[in-house]
Amino acid sequence: MAHPLVSGLTIARLGRARKRVVQIAAIHGACNSAFAAWCGAGMTGRFSMNRSWMVALAAMLPGLALAQPAPAGETLLHLSADGSVQAAPDQLVADLVAQNTSSSAADAQRRVNALIAQGMQAAHAVSGIDARAVGYQVSPADEKRTQWLAQQTLELRGADGPALLDLANRLQQLGFVTASLDWRLSPSLRRKAYAEATTAALKALQEQAASAAATLGLHVDHLKDVQLQPRMDGVLRPMMTMAARAGAPAPQATAAPEEVAAQVSAEVVLRP
Repeated sequence: MAHPLVSGLTIARLGRARKRVVQIAAIHGACNSAFAAWCGAGMTGRFSMNRSWMVALAAMLPGLALAQPAPAGETLLHLSADGSVQAAPDQLVADLVAQNTSSSAADAQRRVNALIAQGMQAAHAVSGIDARAVGYQVSPADEKRTQWLAQQTLELRGADGPALLDLANRLQQLGFVTASLDWRLSPSLRRKAYAEATTAALKALQEQAASAAATLGLHVDHLKDVQLQPRMDGVLRPMMTMAARAGAPAPQATAAPEEVAAQVSAEVVLRP
């Protein structure tokens, strides 16, 4: 004969197991009812939340909540932290615009095409300069459509600042308009800086978690649901106005450090 205490525990466990089976059966029945209600609504050509569907949904929610109880003795802490690094730009980027106004749209386009071809030829002759033509536009210059404006941008990129500035100056003499000129981070350098900023943010998050746990008299067990994202509140660089035309002084650009930032968030599980 089993000990009375053991028998009592066994009966209690069987009772809990029986209750769990009943809950699972209820959830299963509720799912079937909900699905049947949905199919019935679909066959009539519209989906309406009728009384039977709402009853089935109401039956499902308590069962689902009971199926995932929170672990005992855990304290859940939601934290976020920022990290940033300073990086020196390694690439000069210039946008130069070829534009022409004419009574004929075709004539305006022909002149812009010729100027872009000259610009591409001059850029390809300079080692280390990447050039591409982007943003072609043709539009009326007045309401009566007696004049047409055609324009296209020649984008120049390079690590050799003096060489690119000299090229931009020569292109201005040909008739290009300097729209913007600025030092920027190359894609590879930006990725590296973002990785460093993310590491700094994670360390800050760990310090926050340890400090909060100590204050509460607990310890950090583990992190979960860690999310990483860049912080897009960096310095906005002003664009130059389209006034640097032929005959203007040679363009200048000074490199300045750029901040690259990252943000992390996580759920921190604390235990006694």
